[in-house]
Amino acid sequence: MRFYAVCTEAIQLTHRALQQLDQGRRGSRQPSRALRVATLYGHLQTRADASGAVQLALRDLAAAWNLQPRLLRDDISDLQALGWLRYRCDWRGTVIHLNRPLPPRSSAQTVAQSPEAAAGGTQSPDASQNAPAVEPATSAPDQALMARFAEVYNQHKPQAWPLYSPRGTALAARLRRAIRHAGGPEAFWPLMAQALRAMPEFWRSTYPQGRSGADCAAALLSADRQAAGLGPDFWHVFSWGAAVGGAPRPQEPDFQRACRLFAWGDHAWRGQGMEAFALPDSEKQRLTELLEAAGIGERGQAARQFAPAPTF
Repeated sequence: MRFYAVCTEAIQLTHRALQQLDQGRRGSRQPSRALRVATLYGHLQTRADASGAVQLALRDLAAAWNLQPRLLRDDISDLQALGWLRYRCDWRGTVIHLNRPLPPRSSAQTVAQSPEAAAGGTQSPDASQNAPAVEPATSAPDQALMARFAEVYNQHKPQAWPLYSPRGTALAARLRRAIRHAGGPEAFWPLMAQALRAMPEFWRSTYPQGRSGADCAAALLSADRQAAGLGPDFWHVFSWGAAVGGAPRPQEPDFQRACRLFAWGDHAWRGQGMEAFALPDSEKQRLTELLEAAGIGERGQAARQFAPAPTF
């Protein structure tokens, strides 16, 4: 059996990237988690085809690694939020496509220190010497994205909020995640403008006191404390933007919604977050039956678990 090593630099880079997700992170904040996430990314690299696509059953992988499936689902969600991959659930399982991740911050580091070197295959010395120089982590697309964010912010912010001038791209990953959640830039920018105009009074007048424009900008892409970690559904840009019936929220496909809200574990369906908890049992049954029809979980459990009790 051949073992694939995860290099120290890849673990360090993964740890820094997970820290940057801040409240948007789905999984644990323990430093040791970076080792598992880097190992998972390396595992995906060894299985991906030439286009970066890989298909797997997270439940089976979790069983092989003696982990709860929800841990790997959180890892995959965070890797997508970082922009290192994108994934979807369908009848075949979890379909993943690896993106080209950001290189390390220091241009003196080699390509082998990026997450792409996390596992499997090593470059020959000649290949490393002939490889192009590593680009800085602050890319032109990220700079353009942050400039647009600052433009909308400064144009529509409350008077008490300070101006925002981005000095880096620390918010870029969260901003991309918000744009994906909204359904694209055309839907997101009007919704952000409305959120700035429709925010509650506390945030409008009390919160900005003594805070910088960067603090206020970051508040748009975070949630209240009780909803921290539950995903972009609860971020202020969406809760405020939808409060007065502004830009329509994108319609999420039912199967994708089912994958996001429910996980199979311990021979039962488990809700993921407050959105799942608040659903009526009939909707819980409908969504989990979609998962069962795709071969996920145990067929018939949705009806046993969520069907209304008979009345006499």
